[in-house]
Amino acid sequence: MASTMYLIDAYTVYAASVTASSTIFRCLSATFLPLAGPAMYSRLGVGWGTSLLGFISLAFIPFPFIFYVYGQRIRETKRIKVDI
Repeated sequence: MASTMYLIDAYTVYAASVTASSTIFRCLSATFLPLAGPAMYSRLGVGWGTSLLGFISLAFIPFPFIFYVYGQRIRETKRIKVDI
């Protein structure tokens, strides 16, 4: 929910498009992660398979803070600038 609200606040004119693309990405992730689960757990076991998912989650912890500190600069770069 927080990422959706951030995207809506960052791209107010294109809120519908950014919400739709976020939903599509979330649904695709929810589709393909369970397909990889059985192979991951058979190779790594329950303990290390779950730990791997936890480590991936830990790797994403700094991103909200990075977006909070550098968000304005990221939105204003020429490569991803959105003209309103």
